[in-house]
Amino acid sequence: MLTIIISLVVIGAIVYYKRLRTVYSHWERRNVPSLPGYFPYGSYERRSDTKKFQGYAMDQFYYKMAKHKYFGYYEMRRPLLVVKDPEVLKLVLTKEFSHFRDRFTRPMPKTDPLLHYQLFILGGDKWRALRTKLTPTFTSGRMKAMFPLFVDCAQALNTLLWSQVGSAVDVKDVISRFTTDIICSCAFGLQTNTIAEPDHPLRKATADFLSNGDSLFFKIKFIVSMLVPFILPLSRFTPQEVEDYIMKLISDTVEYREKNQVTRNDFLDLLIQLKNKGSLREEGIAETEESFEVTLEVMAAQCFLFFFAGNETSSSVQSFCLYELALHPEIQQKLREEIQEVIRIHGGVTYQSVNEMKYLHMVVSETMRKYPTLPQLVRSCVEPIVMPDGGRVEKGDQIAIPVWSLQHDPQYFPDPDKFNPDRFAPENEGNIKPYTYLPFGEGPRMCIGNRFGLLQTKVGLITIIRNFQVLPCEKTSIPLKLVRTNNSLTTCEGPILLKLTSIEERS
Repeated sequence: MLTIIISLVVIGAIVYYKRLRTVYSHWERRNVPSLPGYFPYGSYERRSDTKKFQGYAMDQFYYKMAKHKYFGYYEMRRPLLVVKDPEVLKLVLTKEFSHFRDRFTRPMPKTDPLLHYQLFILGGDKWRALRTKLTPTFTSGRMKAMFPLFVDCAQALNTLLWSQVGSAVDVKDVISRFTTDIICSCAFGLQTNTIAEPDHPLRKATADFLSNGDSLFFKIKFIVSMLVPFILPLSRFTPQEVEDYIMKLISDTVEYREKNQVTRNDFLDLLIQLKNKGSLREEGIAETEESFEVTLEVMAAQCFLFFFAGNETSSSVQSFCLYELALHPEIQQKLREEIQEVIRIHGGVTYQSVNEMKYLHMVVSETMRKYPTLPQLVRSCVEPIVMPDGGRVEKGDQIAIPVWSLQHDPQYFPDPDKFNPDRFAPENEGNIKPYTYLPFGEGPRMCIGNRFGLLQTKVGLITIIRNFQVLPCEKTSIPLKLVRTNNSLTTCEGPILLKLTSIEERS
């Protein structure tokens, strides 16, 4: 009996070893230049490399394969193709988009509806239909109509900041409360007032969703899904209590609006209209298995995406921006002078005045270059294609786009670690090589809410810089330490603590 058990173990080990050899020869068999992979960490040399901030980890590969336009590597057992040449990126993101339309090779399981039905994750005809229908939400006309709500939230932020003068302020927390109120007001018609009451259940739900990614159970699930990807449909990643809260919130709001015939011309209104139309089939397209009904689950998934993406990305950009302004008082003063002058001309903060603040746009653009919210984008090949150099990308191949590395590459952005808004001055913008600056992605799948995100980011910065000097304090971490997280966002270790001083006091 013992002999049989030993034999089975040996046979299993041999089969598994041969399978690993097959996995880690994926790019070699395809004659694609690649980094070697080994069990269990793939192309990472040691376990500590897998824990590095994603941008730093990719930099190691990016410069090691500097002479190649694209190259393969292994994320544990998963082979990925890194595209780093701007011309090839243009092909992937725009020119041959139909070949690289999806983000993921496998959909999230339907048992996890808040992720499965998200526009960010959907693929194929479902993504195309939903994207087409949701695009009108983010036109400049809609942004202008919503702007008074931005101003109301900014006034509440200003009141809070006056109470914080002279003390160390966790700017990420304060800005997150501000963006929460904007998104809830503009998108869902909810008056959350988290600026004054930070413990709102919606913020807690988001925090629980993010912290879930750092739990041991989630990490084990994530590792197993990487090593044995076919079990992914059996798993779920959203905590049940978060799903229950979001579903009830959206259900109750929709029911109230329909019962009382409430119309606000916001994001949720558009979803209600789509729900009542029955489906998201595009005009002229026959009904297929890809057509789908706009159910409560579909609506809740988009609302959760809008809140999570809009809140985390915008608050992150504003926090990093305030940090850099605190370290560069000359840039901060130049920005303040522009803000005060444009406001004086327009008699207040208006939609037009925000769009006329050119230096503000330069400062925000440089922040998104130095601290891209997503250090890496992914695309999935849905149809085989031959690359310009003769290389072949097959269906199912996953493409990694190294946003962090591109935006810190000195050949595209000289002295990349320096915070220099002048890179984005009108006279210098033409020097930026297309497809090397990708804070919102590019092509048909670029971020649908970029206008909304930029607007709330700028309004938040105007509110703070207009009235306050932002300074580093004894609790400010210099330099910031960026860390790897399971949500794949550019995140620093701990809070960003800065000090506010009244401009009135300084004068």
